[in-house]
Amino acid sequence: MSENANHGGINSYVRIPVRRQRKGQTAIEYLLVTASLLIVFVMMYKALQYSLANQFKRGGMVIIKMYKEDPW
Repeated sequence: MSENANHGGINSYVRIPVRRQRKGQTAIEYLLVTASLLIVFVMMYKALQYSLANQFKRGGMVIIKMYKEDPW
C-alpha cells in the first residue's frame, strides 16, 4: 500500500517544481509589500505636507496680526 501511495491522484499529473513555485510566491510577496509600503509612505507624505502647509498659514497669520496691531 505504501508503495502505491505516491502513484495516482492529482500530484502525479500536476508537477510544479517547488523552487519555481517558491520563487514566484516570494516575488509576489515582495511586490505586494513594496506596493503597500509605497502607498503608506505616499499617504503619510501627503498628510504631513497638508499639515505643514496649514502650520505655515497659521504662523503667517499670527505674524501679520502682530504687525497690524503694533506698527512699531
